[in-house]
Amino acid sequence: MFDQTMTLLLVGEFICEVRYPDAFRYLASDANQKDANAYLTRIGRTLASTEQGGSWYAAYSAIGDEERKVIKSEFTRIWQRTRFLVEFFGKAMRASNKEDYYSRGDKIEFHALMAAVDGNPGLRAEFQALSRLTGGSTSDGKLRSLLASYFKELVNDGYLIVANAEREIYQVTGKIEYLTEVAQFLMTTNNISDDIVEEQDPTDSLI
Repeated sequence: MFDQTMTLLLVGEFICEVRYPDAFRYLASDANQKDANAYLTRIGRTLASTEQGGSWYAAYSAIGDEERKVIKSEFTRIWQRTRFLVEFFGKAMRASNKEDYYSRGDKIEFHALMAAVDGNPGLRAEFQALSRLTGGSTSDGKLRSLLASYFKELVNDGYLIVANAEREIYQVTGKIEYLTEVAQFLMTTNNISDDIVEEQDPTDSLI
């Protein structure tokens, strides 16, 4: 399990009990964490977890010029994507009458969400407007196609997995915790400057 876990970490995956249960159980052991960290340290990385402990990932152990370039590039991508991600989950909460923000393990039923959005003109317009943040659109202009494209992006980005393909039920992964941390950081940061990676912030934890 060591090889599989290291491979996941080094390609930038977030290991949680929802998406990678075997690797997550492997890292639940203190001894295995030490082994993983010993290996990562040799290549300038370190084993890190989200504040809630629901997801493991590899972070840089030191920030040099090359690492700073990678982090800045990744941070820019996250900055551009965060608004879409946060707004999608926020609107899905409203449509589902969910009181608390999504957390790892929560399920989203595609058909139930689509029915709720379709029955609310205001929400429908808001979900349609989200396409401006993804840079994409659907050829047929239908709500189902639009929502399906959003879900596909969330699966590809590692925030959702398909829990039941036949019933179109999705499950939220532990990466949602990282999104929350990044969003909170962005909300409290007034100026994202070129020197931001000089400070200790969530981007220090990026691959």
